[in-house]
Amino acid sequence: MSTDKISDTDGSIDRRKVLEAMGGGGIIALAGCLGDDGGSGGGDGTEGGSGGGSDDGRTIQFLTMGVGDNIESFFEENNAQFEEEHDVTLEFTSVTWDNAQQTVNNRVDGGEAPDVARWPARWIPQLVGKGELEPIDELMEGDFGDRFYQGMADGCMYQGSYYGAPWAASNKCLYYNKDVFEAAGLDPEDPQLDTWEDMIAAGEQIRDETDTPALGLAGADAIETGSQYYHYHWSHGADLIDDEGRPVVNSDEGVEALGLYSDLHQEYGITQPSPLSSTRQDIRQLFESGELGMVIAHVYTGINIDAAKENDEVDFDYGIVQVPAGPEGRYSLNTIDAVSIFAQTEVKDLAEDLLRFYLEPDRHFEYATNKGFMPTVEEVGERDYFQESSNWAPYIEAGQYARARPKLSNFNEFNNRMVQAIQEALGGQKSPQKALNDAQSDLEDAME
Repeated sequence: MSTDKISDTDGSIDRRKVLEAMGGGGIIALAGCLGDDGGSGGGDGTEGGSGGGSDDGRTIQFLTMGVGDNIESFFEENNAQFEEEHDVTLEFTSVTWDNAQQTVNNRVDGGEAPDVARWPARWIPQLVGKGELEPIDELMEGDFGDRFYQGMADGCMYQGSYYGAPWAASNKCLYYNKDVFEAAGLDPEDPQLDTWEDMIAAGEQIRDETDTPALGLAGADAIETGSQYYHYHWSHGADLIDDEGRPVVNSDEGVEALGLYSDLHQEYGITQPSPLSSTRQDIRQLFESGELGMVIAHVYTGINIDAAKENDEVDFDYGIVQVPAGPEGRYSLNTIDAVSIFAQTEVKDLAEDLLRFYLEPDRHFEYATNKGFMPTVEEVGERDYFQESSNWAPYIEAGQYARARPKLSNFNEFNNRMVQAIQEALGGQKSPQKALNDAQSDLEDAME
């Protein structure tokens, strides 16, 4: 890696080092899908090939997820270019995130797996267990693999082999609406949001002085509810599994964290009216429309607001600070998407060409900047767009607090049980202690 360094705006954080840290071991691991809490989760699905063809009849199938309006033309143009350069037909399919995993499993189990898929890296263990992913060690250990931040590349490794290349990454910060803060008598330029207690105090003042809900809280029966909650869990010193991979969700620290999460709605009354029916997308969209005081979200939220302001669709100012700290520290959930080759492919060489094509630095830069994701290619992350942007700077800083979900082959089931516990506490059906005790018991049984 280059040793050139660019300092952060206040001089306290070396932004080049932080980007390297984001790629370091322990910060990015087999984690989540960006659509779990990133921009890819909110797009409408599109489907269909790009219309090209080849004289020799070669075809490659490329499956991806959550292709929305802001990136659809990117794939249309580049798929056509790939077809022309390689004289093939590229069958391109995008599915929405809500049925993406079932679609992949159905196709794999039915012997109709795609050749290549862009998908959550956290799904890798499950498909490796079925023998359905092709290791790409030779590709990743050559010049192609050298272009990535090493930790991001390692995030696509499982049981000693690479089962994908890192497509994109993201982490989270806390957004606040400067107009709402000013209306509530808070300082919009110095919001004082360092801790959860600070956030609650600001929320109570917004609650008392304005008609705008202070804080977006996810509580729906959706995978993203877990990812929004884990910031609280980790920051209280709680964990999800121990070093042996056993569940430890009902620690005293975990109970305290879930108690705080549920109290934001039940005791403090600073959330939107219906957190139990609100997904991460719902609260993000509320904030982007100016109807919310604060929300934990990805960088693309600010990008969306900026675009809407240019189109005169919204008119408010926002700020970005770090996710508040808890008693045991500060964490920013980090997620990664991979692009993988399936074992059923009969065109492995062409599939590898597709990986090289889409992860070429200029093309990767175009994707990351349009979609609002952290780049995984080191050269791209060093460009001024990321190093000097006021929107991106807090996310670069957040790299030092980034933490991934545990590497579990059954993480979806694990997370679903945690979401149930969150809902039970948030809805007042069970105390946080009872909700997590029951979750712990069920998870122990499931992971025996």
